[in-house]
Amino acid sequence: MTELAKEAFASRNYRLAVEMYERSLKQQAPSFEVLVGYGDSLAKCGRIRESIGVYSRCLAVGSVPPERLKHLANALLDELSGAATTATGFRRKIETSFACSLCEGTLCQPVTTNCGHTYCKNCVEPGKSCRVCGQKIVAVSETNVLVQRLVEKWWPREAEASRARHEGDILMKEGHLGQALERYNLAVHLGE
Repeated sequence: MTELAKEAFASRNYRLAVEMYERSLKQQAPSFEVLVGYGDSLAKCGRIRESIGVYSRCLAVGSVPPERLKHLANALLDELSGAATTATGFRRKIETSFACSLCEGTLCQPVTTNCGHTYCKNCVEPGKSCRVCGQKIVAVSETNVLVQRLVEKWWPREAEASRARHEGDILMKEGHLGQALERYNLAVHLGE
């Protein structure tokens, strides 16, 4: 049974290997090789807690060389990188919550419209429709200081880049092309 479990593991059929090792453990006394193989198979299946328990049983039978723990180490790294990816996805979701729906940049002098959506002060124009819900924008509040402070605290470079870009937009409208270009260059530099 142990040889079949090893073959299943070698062919990357880890679930089958787990089943084979479990049967083998029921039929015979646990040996070091069977326990390590079982732990490796559990780790490859993502059943890390169970594999740690099995590796602990290995320690009761004999010492476990570090190279025999590579499958557990890789499973732990995969788990951690998966958690990091989830955290990164969560961070991106938060970042998009603090992005202007019109310019798609980090909110700069955020204002909230009558429909409850927030835009950069320079982007929103009363009389136009809200890009998020389509409702006509009648009123625009003063700068939302709380949102502004959160943006500045969590994304200082992005906030400064957004501010520089908006200043460039204003300078461009006023016909100060050289100064506008300087502000745009600063925004690009900060955004890198």
